[in-house]
Amino acid sequence: MGLLLAFSLLAGCGGGERKRPNIVVLVLDTVRLDYLSAYGYDRPTTPFLEDFATQGTRFERAYSTSSWTLPSHGSLFTGTMPKTHRAHQSELEVATTLPLLAERLWEVGYQTAGLSGNVWISPRSGLHRGFEFFRNYAGTYRQKNEQKAADRQGTGISVDDHETIQDLRYWIANERNEERPFFLFVNLVEPHLPYLPPWQNAQHFLGSNQERWQAVQHFYPQATGAKLLKRHYMREEPLAEGEWATLTRMYEGVLRTADDLARAITEAVDGCSDPENTLFFILSDHGENIGDHGHFTHIFNIYDSNLRIPLFARGPGFPAGEVRKDLVQILDLYPTILSAAGLAVGEQAIGLDLRGQSPEDRLLLASLEYPKVSLGIFSKTGKVEPLVPYMTELRAAVSGRTKLIVKGTGEEEIFDVLEDPGEENPLDPAAVDPALLDRMRRAIVNAIGEPAPTVRGQKTDWDTAEGLKAIREMGYGGEE
Repeated sequence: MGLLLAFSLLAGCGGGERKRPNIVVLVLDTVRLDYLSAYGYDRPTTPFLEDFATQGTRFERAYSTSSWTLPSHGSLFTGTMPKTHRAHQSELEVATTLPLLAERLWEVGYQTAGLSGNVWISPRSGLHRGFEFFRNYAGTYRQKNEQKAADRQGTGISVDDHETIQDLRYWIANERNEERPFFLFVNLVEPHLPYLPPWQNAQHFLGSNQERWQAVQHFYPQATGAKLLKRHYMREEPLAEGEWATLTRMYEGVLRTADDLARAITEAVDGCSDPENTLFFILSDHGENIGDHGHFTHIFNIYDSNLRIPLFARGPGFPAGEVRKDLVQILDLYPTILSAAGLAVGEQAIGLDLRGQSPEDRLLLASLEYPKVSLGIFSKTGKVEPLVPYMTELRAAVSGRTKLIVKGTGEEEIFDVLEDPGEENPLDPAAVDPALLDRMRRAIVNAIGEPAPTVRGQKTDWDTAEGLKAIREMGYGGEE
């Protein structure tokens, strides 16, 4: 290993060979594409991303492999589907037999750093493997939200005081070895429920700071969204039209917060790394529902509001100002990054190099396993009936314009996502090319497996008091 690292470092510093690029992957957790001004949204949610898009390539049709953080990051770090990497609802830990992206890059001399605001990217899930410098901030998630929810003035946390920005700047100033190329991964969790924007960002979307404060008191009196989810999904008091509108404004505010942090991260990176030799990706891991199909947040469905993600790529191989409309997916980053670093991708990865166009007949696949974790939010309610429709796995295939969703019960929904992007008008199967439908059904079975109405999960490291506490604080688990 020592000889391998020495050789790799020489290759990374020149010596007659092309220098390996520095690589940055910035995930804006829980961001849906159609709410971003960088994608044409009519409110100023992401002014920085608008500028970033002009510096590189913007992908119009990027998809995740699932509708929540753990499996989507498992796909990002392994280049595989959740069925293969195993980090999903029933197991909650990435397969130890699969080499992760950070591990592959570290082995050839990259300096690796990971900063995560989400509990699912942590030692418990195994997704920390390969990072020499790693920080996870989920332990203070509830505390920070309590501070925001009690902040009547909406002062918020300044960019300079944000722990991710502080740790990034510390790493650059004190840990960064300029003799080695680096791989930096960051997950920003600000857009995640509860939506608690400071007034500086909420002012672009709400009429007054008092309106923001009233919304915080109404929706998040305990600095968590769990009770709001229970109220809606247990049908005791489903969210009303006016409430959806206010939640949308609050979500827009937290998107603006994430945009400010993305600007600070990019400026820090550009201050220590030549953009001409830095591959820089900004994306989300999944979307969010705010009333779409009657859903709230990103549980119990795999409609495009949950599966479509923003994706920007800047650096070698990604022309400035280009807009791509071919089908791409989060698992494509794995082969793209390894290839750019001069590494063999390996047989495990099923994605494509994003520096080339995807074939027109490409099919993308996604899945949501039996929602064991999500159902845990409601475990203390004593009611089951309202949740029965969601007690099934979901699988999907997406072609150039057709999307097929299959439930574990075998029930299907088909949509023309170009003519009907909101997926509001299911197609009659007879109106769809039977050969295409057959191909999509077979692809789902081959890549994801036969449908399973229920899945019994094995005991994992999450099944501890500390693990369950961390899940609850992110709004995923039941009350204590």
